[in-house]
Amino acid sequence: MEIIYILIFFFIIREIKNLLFYEYLWQLKNYHIGRFLAHFSTSKGKKLFINPLIKIIILALTLVEFNLFYLLLFIYLIESLEIFKRKIITPQKTSKTIVLSFLIFSVFAFFVLVLINIDPFSAFLLILLFDILTPLIVSLIILLFQPVTVLLRNRIIRKAIKKRKSLDNLLVIGVTGSYGKSSAKEYLKKILENDFKVISTTKNENSEMGISKCILNEVNEDHEIFICEMGAYNRGGIKLLTKIAQPKIGVLTGINNQHLATFGSQENIIKAKFELIDALPLEGLAVLNWSNDFIKENFNSEVASIKYCGDDLWVEDIKEGSFQLCSPKGRHEIKHKIKGSFNIPNLLAAIAVAKKLGMTVEEIQDRVLKIENGLKIKKKGDFDIIDATYSSNFNGIISHLNYLKKWKGNKIIVMPCLIELGRDAKTSHYEIGRKIGEVCDLAIITTNDYKKEIIKGASNYGNSNIIFSDDSEKIYNQIESYSKNDSVILLESRVNNKLIKKYE
Repeated sequence: MEIIYILIFFFIIREIKNLLFYEYLWQLKNYHIGRFLAHFSTSKGKKLFINPLIKIIILALTLVEFNLFYLLLFIYLIESLEIFKRKIITPQKTSKTIVLSFLIFSVFAFFVLVLINIDPFSAFLLILLFDILTPLIVSLIILLFQPVTVLLRNRIIRKAIKKRKSLDNLLVIGVTGSYGKSSAKEYLKKILENDFKVISTTKNENSEMGISKCILNEVNEDHEIFICEMGAYNRGGIKLLTKIAQPKIGVLTGINNQHLATFGSQENIIKAKFELIDALPLEGLAVLNWSNDFIKENFNSEVASIKYCGDDLWVEDIKEGSFQLCSPKGRHEIKHKIKGSFNIPNLLAAIAVAKKLGMTVEEIQDRVLKIENGLKIKKKGDFDIIDATYSSNFNGIISHLNYLKKWKGNKIIVMPCLIELGRDAKTSHYEIGRKIGEVCDLAIITTNDYKKEIIKGASNYGNSNIIFSDDSEKIYNQIESYSKNDSVILLESRVNNKLIKKYE
């Protein structure tokens, strides 16, 4: 009888890790069921099926009278020891995760009480079942809690809408797009903040809760301008954000196939992004990236008063550090410190808004020279490091590779495959592979999701020097052994933090 308690003990240790991980995964995916399920189509997500599959086999063999008690005990012992070798992944502490953790572990505690009060064979079977069903159990608890979450969310949203309506003199500038919205928001804030009392959403505040809490806790009567970044994963999401923030100016930075898996179609993505423009008042200002085909082909000029990168405002003679700002009234040279010409459309959007708000070109030029963000470029020993880990979309990767092409010496990229691209994923990764083959001497891909497509694309340029690895230490050693003194390394998209720290 005592041996079953040993099994339960090790089961509890390793199950705590599992329960926390799946709670973390739901939070990481913003409690969006489509994004949560999409994770299981990735290489890392597929690995999560290995553990339940092993336990299903053990359960099946047990039911046909194979005694695998000690095998399961050995597995749980090994899995428990893994906890001490690796950091336990836990959700970020919020009021919601505190409540969810309490509910999840209350259910687990009740289950453990049941285990210690039943016969060993039944306990053995129930342990296997709970193990196999852990993702489902955590998901059900979270989904059952969602109605409460929705009620609390709606209450906060109503309060935010009420407060926003009371701020009669507040000008709200909404910024959305598949890519570039954070850069456009930061550029705009830098240009305006010396002449206006400006506040903006922070990096993680582009959802209905983030924006509502920002309005309730940070925006006040002293502020003249609120720059509001807006993100969504479904149609109707941006529309809700416009009801909360009530923007008069809307900036649409660009549209691509990012999050196609959750939107369902490219048409849905286009319509979702244009929800910001559709919500503007007739006297509002629509600032659009006219170099983006999806925007140019779908803009309704009757909705709002202006577009840019078209007939109203455009750039010519783009160089590293300057460009010509052009309009029907003339042209001016704008100097800047922003790395990468692909950031110019986002800067141009900010300039278009500033001009509409009455700032002169001379004032704008002065503010632009104070902007230094964009790609983070630094030295690490003899290597140049380009840190683009803040970005994670197709257009960003292609743009960064085009920028990398301008550098001399060995060119290396480290990046994972992109996620949530739906049916466009294979085509997009083939194109990424082609660009890698054209530009890079070495590519290290940290996930295996679209290995064939990347290799096939790169091979068209005769580049077969592509390594697939998710081990930060091995990646670092591989780069060190391959690199020469004139190497430049592009860290792209969601690269592991352990690797990023090695190049700090």
